[in-house]
Amino acid sequence: MESVMFDLSKSRKLRKRGSLPELFHAFEGMLFHRRGLVDRRNRFSADLTGVNTDWPIQFHDIHGDNVALSHDKARARRADSFCKSICFSNRPIAINERVYLKFVQTSSSWSGVLRFGFTSLDPGSTQGPDLPRYACPDMTNKPGNWAKALGERYAAINNVLHFWYNRNGDVMFGINGEDIGLFFTGVATNTPLWALMDIYGNTIEIEFVKLEAPLLNNMLNRPSVSMPSEISAITSQMTAMTSETVPPTTVIQSNSLPIKYYTMTRFSLMQWHKLQGKNIEITDPSRTIACRAPEEFCNGYVFSSRPLKCGEKVVLQVLGIDRSYVGGLAVGFTTCSPDSVSQSELPDDADLLLDRMEYWVVNKDVYRSPEIGDELCFHLTNDGEVRYSRNNSKVATLMHVDRTLPLWIFFDIYGNIQKMRCLGVAPHQPPVPPRPRSTSYLTQGPLSVALPRTERQVQPTTQNIANSHASSLQQKQLQEQHAASMVRSISVPSGVYVSSKSSPPVPPKSHSISTPTSPTEKTIPENETSECTVCYEREVNSVLYKCGHVCMCFECAIHVKEKGALCPICRQTIFDVIRIYKT
Repeated sequence: MESVMFDLSKSRKLRKRGSLPELFHAFEGMLFHRRGLVDRRNRFSADLTGVNTDWPIQFHDIHGDNVALSHDKARARRADSFCKSICFSNRPIAINERVYLKFVQTSSSWSGVLRFGFTSLDPGSTQGPDLPRYACPDMTNKPGNWAKALGERYAAINNVLHFWYNRNGDVMFGINGEDIGLFFTGVATNTPLWALMDIYGNTIEIEFVKLEAPLLNNMLNRPSVSMPSEISAITSQMTAMTSETVPPTTVIQSNSLPIKYYTMTRFSLMQWHKLQGKNIEITDPSRTIACRAPEEFCNGYVFSSRPLKCGEKVVLQVLGIDRSYVGGLAVGFTTCSPDSVSQSELPDDADLLLDRMEYWVVNKDVYRSPEIGDELCFHLTNDGEVRYSRNNSKVATLMHVDRTLPLWIFFDIYGNIQKMRCLGVAPHQPPVPPRPRSTSYLTQGPLSVALPRTERQVQPTTQNIANSHASSLQQKQLQEQHAASMVRSISVPSGVYVSSKSSPPVPPKSHSISTPTSPTEKTIPENETSECTVCYEREVNSVLYKCGHVCMCFECAIHVKEKGALCPICRQTIFDVIRIYKT
């Protein structure tokens, strides 16, 4: 057995300077150095299989000048200013390993919040004073570093952020156990990757937390309640007796619930396309009922069998719910024919469909609190506006689409929605023009009034002439009033006759006819704010040409255009960026 020499003089110095754990830490480092091995505390080889995920994730000893670590290195706090707060994980993060960060303390005195991502730079190969002021863009401009700013609405105190990367280099994130979707992509996964955090702006202190049991994506946490042993035994027996007949959280009804809110609507059959999510099963021969697998929560896509026409309405009926999950139904439109897409191309997160080259738009969590028998209507108007209503009541605008393109509608039966039925499509009915009023009497000449003749002749005097002029003026006004009343009425009043003299007809005055419109409810989605969708710092102040979308600040829009990227909303080419000014 190889003997290891240890200098006691150095141990005395270490004992005076630090505690016993620090002495053991130094001894372990000398042991690795003497044997010529790699110190696994801060350095790893390029073999990703050597990463031991059982070791707790802590903060690395190398960090920015303004970062102070707790004794157990689980917490990192920015002590001063708003920058120079870059920190790393103490070990590389494995593929699909989730990192959980809790926001312990926040502020409202600054702008911006946490930046996070991954880096292939071994933190042990650098020094704290050599780190730049910011992770974005000082580090991300250099190869091997990937990070992005978190949206400020997610950085609330006590929120738990989790993020990870997959083998394709996509970085995903979520909040409080619920996956939100893709954060950014392009990470190189052929080298070890350390977690990179920048405690920036309103984020003051963060903490690595370890969940006892990983959540099933967005499974609800259920608090445990302690009961006496007698009550617990009786409850377990009753649960065992009824578990085979009544599911505890999932409620599933029959396939033939009556229609409640659209009984006067004449539907035409709309079948689901043969393309469907991997966790969806079509349960009826007419292909109108879609049911998600009980143990799954995502990838429940169904597509319409044909493109939806402007003016048509698709109505769905809820047949099954599962309250053990959060998150709700997603709806979207695409110009991509379902015949050209395979089931393996459908992602678990519907937001990833926006990265495809075709035209895809999606709105997630449209319907978050379902009830059995609810009827959901999705109306594509003639102007390309997509309207949504629940049980034929209030109407909300979800999105606007390009109505000049053939659009297939699709749904993701996600989260607490477990079973849906398509009642059908309301047929396309073009608007009926207002019925013109009858104006046949106008073609027979001008209207005049027959006045009674006077019996005695009056000598023309100055006063009589003045009275005659006044009388003729009154007669003229009376004729105009009668003519106007005839234009507004269909029947001809008594005492009025039509002259035989030919004269051009008087055009009728047009009157606008008010028609009842659907009540609109102007709502703002949870993910729509006035901040830039790229930097999450500056306000949106630019419009993209030709698509016209307003989603980025001018600086980021110019940067995206120079890189040749597409519009993040409609995936169209950006030809120019126009600055806008708000008053």
